[in-house]
Amino acid sequence: MPLDKYHLSLAGEYRVASELLKRDIFATLTFGNAKGADLYAIGPHRRTAIVEVKSSNSTRFVTGFYQKYKDEMRDHPEFWVLYSLGEDLTEEFFILTHGEMVMAQNARNFPGKTMTYAEHALAVAKGVDNVLAKDLQDHKSAWHKIVDYLNVVPL
Repeated sequence: MPLDKYHLSLAGEYRVASELLKRDIFATLTFGNAKGADLYAIGPHRRTAIVEVKSSNSTRFVTGFYQKYKDEMRDHPEFWVLYSLGEDLTEEFFILTHGEMVMAQNARNFPGKTMTYAEHALAVAKGVDNVLAKDLQDHKSAWHKIVDYLNVVPL
């Protein structure tokens, strides 16, 4: 029996934090209904990244991307981690930068079309964005993106 949405979401956030901790990255969850970030990841030189976690027990991840990030200049997470938990408890992680998430969402919503960010946001304003695991295979288990970002020594 699949987990309910609340427990699946929380399980995903804890699993992502666990994976980051195993890679020597301090990760902490944020709690509450009005939180601005799922996780804060902090590297050895105190560089910080906001990580948005989306969990699914299917091959589709509901992102709500353009519904939440209507304006290209709005504060956004540095990384997105999409966590899939199968009925047999198999797990998959897809790690994308925010820019890669923009491209993945654009490809899902309007394949082959070239649109500005604003045009895209307006065109999907009434829907709920999602992406498919089959389209994210290049990002599977790409933890190095977060690790490399956080290991940069600040000037």
